[in-house]
Amino acid sequence: MRTNDCPETITTSSGGKSVENISNDDNSLELTKNPIEDEILDTVANSPAIFKSQLQGDAELSLNEKRKIAEELLRRNHHQFLSRFGKNLRPHLLDYFTEKSNDYETNYHVGKLRRYLNTETRKIDRKNRRYEALKEMLKKGEYFSETAMMKRNPLLYEHLIGRFLTEEQKRVRDNLDTKNITFVNLLLESIEREGLRELKRAQEEAEEEVIEENDSDEEDLENRGNNWGEIAPGGEGSYEGEGRDRRRLESRVPEQVDTQEQMILRQEFVSQMYESFLEGRDTDFDYSTIDDNESYDNVDLREQDEEERYFDAESPEITTSSPKNPQDEESEDELDKYMRSLKGQESEETATEKC
Repeated sequence: MRTNDCPETITTSSGGKSVENISNDDNSLELTKNPIEDEILDTVANSPAIFKSQLQGDAELSLNEKRKIAEELLRRNHHQFLSRFGKNLRPHLLDYFTEKSNDYETNYHVGKLRRYLNTETRKIDRKNRRYEALKEMLKKGEYFSETAMMKRNPLLYEHLIGRFLTEEQKRVRDNLDTKNITFVNLLLESIEREGLRELKRAQEEAEEEVIEENDSDEEDLENRGNNWGEIAPGGEGSYEGEGRDRRRLESRVPEQVDTQEQMILRQEFVSQMYESFLEGRDTDFDYSTIDDNESYDNVDLREQDEEERYFDAESPEITTSSPKNPQDEESEDELDKYMRSLKGQESEETATEKC
C-alpha cells in the first residue's frame, strides 16, 4: 500500500531546461537546472573571490560552500551578485543577466563589467586612472618629490641631476630633520642611504651588462644587416632600450652645464619618472590600488554621469556604459596629449642643444 510519506518525483522538459517537480500532500517545489547558471556558479566558486569574512585560522571554504553562497545571492539579487562577483565572470555570461532582468542597477553593472572584461577598454581605463592618480599625487608632493624620485632611480638621477650639484646643494637635499633627530632616525637614515647605494650599484652593473650585450648585438647586426620588419634587441619598452636611451642622453650632456641647462636636465629626469609611473615600471608601487579603483575615473565625467543617472533613472539605456563611449576617448586623448607634450619638450631640448 502506498503512503503519502514519500514524495513523488516527476521529471519533465521545458524550454531546453531540465525541470524537476517534487510533490507531496503538503507542498509542491519546482527546481530548475539552467546550464548557464551552473557555469556562472562554477566560475565564481573556482575564482579567488571573497565569499565571506573569515578570521585567521578559520577553515577554508569548500567549493560546495562557495557555490552555495554564490547561488543564494544569485537567486536573491542580480545587481548585488554582479557587484560582488562580476569581475570573476567571463564576458559571454553577462548576457544571462540582461536577458533575465530589465532592472536599471543590473544593466548598469553589466555595462561596467563589459568594459572591465574587455582587454582594450580596460587598458584605456587603466591608463586614464594612472594619469588621474599622477595629477593627484603631484598635488600631495610626496611621491614625486626630488628625494623620492632619486630613491626610486638613483642612477638616472645621478646622470641628469646629481653630478652637477654643488656640495652645498647636496647637503640641503640630504638634510635631516634636526628638530626631531633621534638615534632611531639616524639608524633608519643610515640604512636607507646604504640601500640607495646598493640599488645604484645594481643598476650600474645591470647597465654594464646591457652595454656589453648590445655592443655585441649591434656588431652582429652591422655585419649581416636586419631583415625588413625585424625588431632589433633593446627595442622600445625594454630595459635594454632604457639603458641605450640613457647612454645617448649622457653622450650629449657635457661635464659642465649652466643653470638653464641644469633646469632642462631636471625636467628630463622628471618627465622620465612620470613616464615610468604611467607605464607601470615603478616596481615597488601597488598599481592595483589605482587600476581597479573607480574613484580615479575622470572626475568631471563621473559627476556628469551621476547627475544623468539621478534625473534619467527611468531611461537607463541613456546612461548605460558602453565600450565605445566618446567621452572615454576624450579622456584618452587628454593623456595622449600630455605624453606627446613630454616628448615634444625632449625634442625641443635636443634641437636647442644641436644649435
